[in-house]
Amino acid sequence: MQTCGFTHCSFGVARRDVTPPVGIYARSWGAARHETAEGVHRPLTATAAVFRSLHPPYQTLALVALDIGWFPYLPDERHIRGAVLHATGLEEDALLINFSHTHAGPCVNSQVTDKPGADLIAPYIEHLIDAMTAAVIEARDSAAPAWITYGYGRCSLAANRDFWSPDIGRYACGYNPSAPADDTVLVARVTGGDNRIIATFVNYACHPTTLAWQNRLLSPDYVGAMRETLESIYGAPCLFLYGAAGDLGPREGFVGDPAIADRNGRQLAYAAAAAFEALPPPASRFVYTGVVASGANLATWDYRPIDDAERTRCAILLYRSISVPLQRKPVLEPIDPPGADQSDPVAEAEKALRRRLLQASLGDDSLYQMKLWFWRLGDAFLVACPNEAYAQMQVELRTRFPRQPVLVLGCTNGTLGYLPPRDVYGSGLYQEQQSPFLPGCLEQTITAAITGLESL
Repeated sequence: MQTCGFTHCSFGVARRDVTPPVGIYARSWGAARHETAEGVHRPLTATAAVFRSLHPPYQTLALVALDIGWFPYLPDERHIRGAVLHATGLEEDALLINFSHTHAGPCVNSQVTDKPGADLIAPYIEHLIDAMTAAVIEARDSAAPAWITYGYGRCSLAANRDFWSPDIGRYACGYNPSAPADDTVLVARVTGGDNRIIATFVNYACHPTTLAWQNRLLSPDYVGAMRETLESIYGAPCLFLYGAAGDLGPREGFVGDPAIADRNGRQLAYAAAAAFEALPPPASRFVYTGVVASGANLATWDYRPIDDAERTRCAILLYRSISVPLQRKPVLEPIDPPGADQSDPVAEAEKALRRRLLQASLGDDSLYQMKLWFWRLGDAFLVACPNEAYAQMQVELRTRFPRQPVLVLGCTNGTLGYLPPRDVYGSGLYQEQQSPFLPGCLEQTITAAITGLESL
């Protein structure tokens, strides 16, 4: 693992419990035969991190890691984020809400009113607003000078999930042992003035789909055990940042056993801990210090403080956004090709509902103006995308900017669908069928992201 850089800023962190009430409508899978959550596996949380400049021009940025799957009706997300912006006074591009994308959470859809537990959805939306607002304000009010140190590690939890199923003669969404998967995990350690760890970040791309239609419990999926493990090691809140995981999921998934989700989470936690343990002390680099004559000439290395120019660079905070005009499909296609087995009316009704809500969120324009958000945090770059890009996006961005740590966030500030590569269109993959965008959407997004990061 190579250490890539630092941020020097005023930093605060705060957390709120956002576990929904048992009995809330929680149907996230077409194959599920239950409508409501019957218990809680692990708590769902909203954790806010606030970054403030130490020098003029002063900037304040807030990043919220939220245990939610998605908002099927996009105006719900816009209402929530707008309310948090209004209550905190943040600039629009200075607030990022990254969804952990758990598939074992509630169905947060204000348009669902005729299902069991649907009466709990509207109060829960207001609870999310109150919880995130309180967390951001507490984090902002408690902010103090800190150093953030970044590094890369590896974790084999994520696997390719574009599986060619020979028994049905088409692609299915699930573990594919024949294709490689991006196993990069980016970690960040936040230390205060006394070198005490006050927060950690883990940016990783893997669908939280360990728990599936058999599960009846509210759960953050593998993210919960990952957080608990790292927080027990370092004694500080851990923020999970969901990456570009359109084609990535856990090797062992689509199960009902929470113990498997916990095992997956510990796998990521221990991989992240290995990366954390390789980080240098704050504001220092591992440098060559000369030769010592012994039985052999020994090259020696040691940690040395960064110089004044580096310290100045590490204190720069910037933010901006751009819009990417994505061409839309003229018609949202069914998830299964013509002639496929559609004998499950419950699953088909779920698919049809999702298409209707997606169409309502997209509107009537043939172009969809998708926003991308860009932050510079000292040496580090952050790019946030609302939709679910294939991992190719994070691989290309990190290759293009090898000298900076690049945090890549998917499912941020709302989500509508997948951004698959051009060459998978027409293959029958779930992601290209679900995507409301025409071929080239991923490539266009990557090009725009490179331009946006270069502008920082």
